[in-house]
This record gives sequence, C-alpha cells and structure tokens, in this order.
Amino acid sequence: MKLLFVVHRYAPFPGGSEYYTAAMAEEALSRGHEVAVFAGEHQGNHNGVTVTHHAQILMASWDLIIVHGGDVHVQNFVLQHAALIPSPMLYLLILPSHSDVCVKALHDCAYLGWSTPDDINHIGQYGQTAKARRVRHGIKHQASLGQLGFKAQYGISQRMFLSCGGYWPNKKMRELAEVFTRAELPDTVLVTTGYDNRMNLMPTASSCVMPLMIDSKQQVLSAIAEADCYLLHSNQEGFGLVILESMLNGTPWIARHVAGAAMLNRYGQTYHTDSQLIDQLRHFDPRNFDLTAAKNHVLANHTIASTLDDIEAVISSS
Repeated sequence: MKLLFVVHRYAPFPGGSEYYTAAMAEEALSRGHEVAVFAGEHQGNHNGVTVTHHAQILMASWDLIIVHGGDVHVQNFVLQHAALIPSPMLYLLILPSHSDVCVKALHDCAYLGWSTPDDINHIGQYGQTAKARRVRHGIKHQASLGQLGFKAQYGISQRMFLSCGGYWPNKKMRELAEVFTRAELPDTVLVTTGYDNRMNLMPTASSCVMPLMIDSKQQVLSAIAEADCYLLHSNQEGFGLVILESMLNGTPWIARHVAGAAMLNRYGQTYHTDSQLIDQLRHFDPRNFDLTAAKNHVLANHTIASTLDDIEAVISSS
C-alpha cells in the first residue's frame, strides 16, 4: 500500500502530533508499505520515512492520504483542496471542530476517522456517519516504557504527582498548580513539564510545585514511570495519549472528564470540577486503581499496531 501522512510538524520535533504521526508512519513502513509524510516543518527524512514540504506530493497516486486533524495551516491547506486531490483521504478528526474548513472536510473527504465518542457524535451531527471509520489512538509499546532515574535526577524524594504535555492554553497547567496548592497535600510535589513556554503559561515554582522545561521524550517517560499519579487537567484533548502511556507504565491517573480519559475512566478517575479534583487528590490511594487491567487494555486495544490495523481496514473496505 502507498500511504501519505499529513501533519503540521514532524518528528524529531517534540509534541503529541509529531510523535503520533511518526509512530503511525514508522509502523506502516515496518509492514512494508510505501510511506511518505507531507509536513510544514520537518528536519528531513526520519527513521526511514520520506518527509517533504513540497505540495506536489499530494498529486501523486496514493492508496490513502491520512490527515492528522485540522485547524492548523498545513492540514487546512490539504483539507481545503480535498475535492481536487485525486487520492482518497482519511481525515482523522483528533479534535472535533466546527470551523468552516473542518466542516467542509467532513463532506469532501472520503473517510472520517474517529477515536472517541465526541468524534463520532460530531460526525453524526453533520450527517456523515456513513463515512465514519474507527481509528483507535495507539502508542508504541516498548518505546513508551520509561526507565528509572527521573526522581534522582531532580532530587525528588516526596510523593510525586505529574502533568506533562506543554504550557499551552488547553493544558491548564497554571490552573492545575493553583488547585494542587489549595489541596495542601503533605510531603507531595506536583511536577509539570513542557517543551515550549512562548505563551508564558508555565506555573510559578513553589514548595509544592516544580515546573520544568523538558523536550526529551525519554525523560518524560521516566517521569511517568516514577510518578505516584499522573494528572491531566486539560479542558480539551484530541485523545490524551499520555493517559495510555501512564496505563502502560503502571501509573495511576486522574483526569478531567474529556476525550480519551472519559472513554477510559474505568481504569482511572475523572472529575468535572476543581472541588472534585481536590477531593480525589486528598483521598488518593493507588490501591483503588487496577493497574494490571489498565496495562492489559492498552496492549489489547491501543498500541500503534491497533492504529495501523484500523487504517489498513479503511483501505480494505473501499
């Protein structure tokens, strides 16, 4: 099969979109497919995958063009021209959007990839359910296992709660730090990590909050593996792959009831309000989490192999 992936920025640049698209592309390559990536920002070919910013590649013959989300410049360019691009297109919603470009894409693209109930409900709202294809979010198994060393590196001896993903408005890191401080947990620290603070949304350091700038995926995975609990306070997420990484590493998690966390809440705890979060923090007990069931669920349903199985099924169904 010939597969073209579309994303605004590609690995080794850090970021969820960057890593996830690279994982899909590399899994497809490992299966013997011909694979390329059309990206706005990149550092050249990566791990055997051809990467380009030249739009002419869109006019070549592909069995499927996979677009990672919308409302970003490169993805919008491709989605706007979906009706003119000769190959079938799979638009992975990632984060449902009512923007003009994304709504038009629901009508123009051959297939619409959904991963959460929010996605499929959005597709149905615009009467395009016949095009819907489930494409499960997934992570690399071995590459997502963290090694020990994070706590020692940063001199952390207390119980550690962790939140990663960057200092962006939807991540609500400052708000999380404020709520965490109000919870007044003894001998406990909140560590936040991000790779970009251009919006100046990094929390202020304090006796119970340790904000860090980290762009190393391996350091982040080490932090996840050693955390006593992972916290996801985002008010919107495409899925929240870090929840899967926490489950795979045997780390309990607490998250706002959105996206993938809402789907997987039987394996963690979710909340709707700050007061609910404070209550969960104060009564946190790792024995309340079935960590074995959580890990097994990821391995059975949410590896990157599951994602590629679903993408291949889209082509087979055409």
